[in-house]
Amino acid sequence: MPNKIIGKCHICGNVGPLSFEHIPPRRAFNDRPVIRAQFEDLVGLGPDEPIRGQSKQRGMGEYTLCPKCNNDTGSWYGKDFVDWCYQGFEILVRSKGNPSLIYLNYLFPLRILKQILTMFFSINGPEFRDANPDLIKFVLNRYYKYLSLKYRFFVYYNISSRLRCSSVSAMLDINTHNIWVFSEMNYFPYGYVMTFDSRAPDQRLIEITHFSSYGYNEFRIMELKLPVLPTHLYFPGDYRTKEQILADRMKSEQLAKMGR
Repeated sequence: MPNKIIGKCHICGNVGPLSFEHIPPRRAFNDRPVIRAQFEDLVGLGPDEPIRGQSKQRGMGEYTLCPKCNNDTGSWYGKDFVDWCYQGFEILVRSKGNPSLIYLNYLFPLRILKQILTMFFSINGPEFRDANPDLIKFVLNRYYKYLSLKYRFFVYYNISSRLRCSSVSAMLDINTHNIWVFSEMNYFPYGYVMTFDSRAPDQRLIEITHFSSYGYNEFRIMELKLPVLPTHLYFPGDYRTKEQILADRMKSEQLAKMGR
């Protein structure tokens, strides 16, 4: 039998054997091999350059949660999150990847948001729970509603084969001096952004923070119109098209030559 992975659960904080947490759940299309690489090895890659790294045969995920937190969150929120992902998949298929209309979504909003937050616990280190103790109760009490105003959640459609999971980081706009503090993850058919006392890093993102105001057993039919945003590079908050990336690179090279 494989050696047990011992560590601190990213949600409850107990130290002991950890279970493998699929991020997102395995049934949400996360059952195929992925290549995992360090950020340092990815920052210089262009949109079409091949990725080199460790192949993960069981899908994207990591040993981050104790068995109890893994089982509880999976049984409370997993199925309805998977349903939400399949609805997104169907919308993208019907629209041929260009959903320009408003579509109906049939969902349990609170359960979906709590699964999203569970994934953010996993992609951030164990210290994330220590810095955000109020989020622990929100996830581990399935009936608990509402969140502090410092936390906001956003979503977008994502059809890129390049996945990125970034822990809490800051982004500075050198022109406006605006600072965004956020964590991000994407996996077909959605990408998610969680901000901390901050606005969204892109105005096109659609906010779903209000999902926290619904009850655990409240089912809703919601009209949503989400943008399709590309993630060709591994910088969090970067949603430029390939054409924009290449044009910006050319401009930077020209400015560099002029400065010599």
